[in-house]
Amino acid sequence: MNEGALVKEKRSCLFSDYLKWNGHSSVALEQSETTILSNVKVPFNRFAVSLGECVGTHDHIWTMSLNTDSNNVPIVMLHGFAAGIAFWLMNLEDISEDRPLYSIDLLGFGRSSRPNFSTDAETVEQQFVDSIEKWREAMKIDSMILLGHSFGGFLATSYAMKYPDRIEHLILADPWGFTEARDMSAEPLWRRSLVKVFQRMAPLAIIRAAGPYGEWLVKKARKDILRKYEQAVEDENVIAQYIHQCNSAHPSGEEAFRSLLDKGPWAKHPMGERVLAGMSDTLPITFLYGEKSWMDNKYGEIIKNARPNSYTKIVIIPFAGHHVYSDNALDFNQSVNEACKILKTKPS
Repeated sequence: MNEGALVKEKRSCLFSDYLKWNGHSSVALEQSETTILSNVKVPFNRFAVSLGECVGTHDHIWTMSLNTDSNNVPIVMLHGFAAGIAFWLMNLEDISEDRPLYSIDLLGFGRSSRPNFSTDAETVEQQFVDSIEKWREAMKIDSMILLGHSFGGFLATSYAMKYPDRIEHLILADPWGFTEARDMSAEPLWRRSLVKVFQRMAPLAIIRAAGPYGEWLVKKARKDILRKYEQAVEDENVIAQYIHQCNSAHPSGEEAFRSLLDKGPWAKHPMGERVLAGMSDTLPITFLYGEKSWMDNKYGEIIKNARPNSYTKIVIIPFAGHHVYSDNALDFNQSVNEACKILKTKPS
C-alpha cells in the first residue's frame, strides 16, 4: 500500500472513530424519525431528491410529501436551525388537508447531505437558496406557498426575493435574522460573556463534545422541547434521540449558519431592511409570532407599515414561544391554513 493510500485509510479510520465517539448513527436517525412520524395518521412519503452538483458534487435533500393528489397550490415548509422534518409532527395533518405539503431537511441538516459550505456569509446564503431552487426544479413545482420557521424563515425570505415568481405567499414563523446586531455594552456581564462564547464556538459543539452522552445532555438541557411533544409522542426519549442524531454528525449546516452570524446571534446581513428595499409588492406576507417568544418582532410591523398597498398580516399566536408551531399547534395550523387562502394576484 502506498503512502497516499495509508493516509487516506488513516483519515477514514479517524472519521469512523469520531462518529463512534459522537454516538452518531444514520440508522438511529432514520429509526427515530420513523418512530416520530408513525404518529401521523394520514398517508405520506419520504424520499431523497437529488440535486446533482450544488454545494457538493452529489447533494440530495431529504423530503416528506403529503396529499400530492390535490391540485391546489402546494405548501413547502422549511425548518429552523438544528431541526428536521419530524419537528413538524403536529402540523402535517391539518396543513396538508386541502393541499400538497412538502417538508424538507435543509441542506446540511437532518438526513440531507452535508457538503462543505463557503465561509463567506453572502455566498453561504445563496448556496442555501440555490439548493432550494434546485430542489423545486427537480420536484417540478411551478409555484408554491413557502413557510419558514426561524432560520428557515430567513432562507425563505431570501428565496422569495430572488425568485418572487415562484412564490404565492410567504409565511414567516418567528423568523430569525431580521434585526441588526444589538449594542451589548449596557447588558449584564453574564449576557455579554454568553454572546462571546457563542461567537467563538459552534452553537451545538457541546453535544458532539459530549460524545455518547450527547442524547442524555439533550434530555437534560432541552426538556422544554421534549415537553412540547408529550401529547403527540408516547416516548419522549425518541425526541431526544432525534435531536441528538440530527446534530451529532458532520456539522455542515451548523458551520454554514455560523458563517451568517455577526457579533453573536445576529445576522451579518439582516433581512429586515433588505425586505423593505427589495421585496416584491405583489407578494403576500404573513408573520406568525409567538406571544411569549424571545425573538424581536419589530420588523413585522415595520414591513407591514411600509407596504400599505400589499397584503401583509401579523398574527400573534397565544401561549406560544419561539417554537410557535409546536407550542400552540392548533392556532398555528389554523393561521397557516387561513394564510394559504390568500394567493398572489395574477396580472389581468
